[in-house]
Amino acid sequence: MLRAYALALAATTILASPAARAAEPAACDSHVAAVTGGPMPPAESDTVVIRWLANANYEFAYKNKVYLFDAYFDRKARSHNVGFKAAQVNRAEAIFVSHAHSDHIADIGPVAKQTGAPVVGAPITAETAIRLGVPEKQIVVAKGGETLKFGDATVEVALARHSTIQDGLVAAYEALYRVDARPDTPEEKTITAYVRSLGSNSPDIIDKGTLAYALIFPSGFKAVLVGSAGPITDGVRELAKKIGPVDVAIIAYQPHAVAERQIEDTWPFIELFKPKLFLPAHHDASFGTWLDLGLEPLFTRLRDEKPEVKFLAPLYRSPICVSGSGPDKGAVLSFKY
Repeated sequence: MLRAYALALAATTILASPAARAAEPAACDSHVAAVTGGPMPPAESDTVVIRWLANANYEFAYKNKVYLFDAYFDRKARSHNVGFKAAQVNRAEAIFVSHAHSDHIADIGPVAKQTGAPVVGAPITAETAIRLGVPEKQIVVAKGGETLKFGDATVEVALARHSTIQDGLVAAYEALYRVDARPDTPEEKTITAYVRSLGSNSPDIIDKGTLAYALIFPSGFKAVLVGSAGPITDGVRELAKKIGPVDVAIIAYQPHAVAERQIEDTWPFIELFKPKLFLPAHHDASFGTWLDLGLEPLFTRLRDEKPEVKFLAPLYRSPICVSGSGPDKGAVLSFKY
């Protein structure tokens, strides 16, 4: 992954103007997530502070508010350490859940209670969230096509489609882990089984339970988040027509270990939303199931075929500060390693 980080550094050399960079808030210099009480961009700033919080979790901090996408922090045994626990998440204006698989929703119960934030999701997501302890009064059911308002943000919702994989891929990954790593201890097996139990495995998640979200701020800043890159649906196409090219696109890059195969899933979303900045999601390992995926092949194709689209390889909790207004809107102000 070091090469990916080097590419990310190259991407940040194309920055906003010096005047815009000089106005960066303190949040751009902190590794403490806003949802756990870290510094926020002040109300007078138009800087958008984005952090990847592992898997498909992202936060957007803007004008002293923070918007959280997905809630999966206390992960399976032997997963990479995101740097905080679900019990530490105490602030969110709203929480948007891609779908009800455990690696997107497992911690929604405590996170919703601790923040008091509304939880937006498809009907299957809502049912799962209630089972996990989210108060019904905080549930906002969406099926696609809705326009919602939270704080300074307008949120457009589209019915997406969950990705599907060929028979044998999961078994092949499990076999690789058996060859290349020690077996789980009994305690680790218990932890992983518990985390997996916190989601839903309903087959309806594929066609009825996966949502894409567009986040729009009053300055005109637009971001789209797609937590599972299945085939593009009519709803996602309508969303792209409605909001046009976006400043930031966060698109899942999962689960195929062969980059040539994986790029086929992610690339159409980049072409559809035409972002100024692309950020990957869902590309880190889920121990025993998914592998850490190399980003370089996708980034190389972006560099060669779409040089207008910048990209970053995010690190857990590292702030990606983006200009939220004016001629530099969508340009990277800084990325703190």
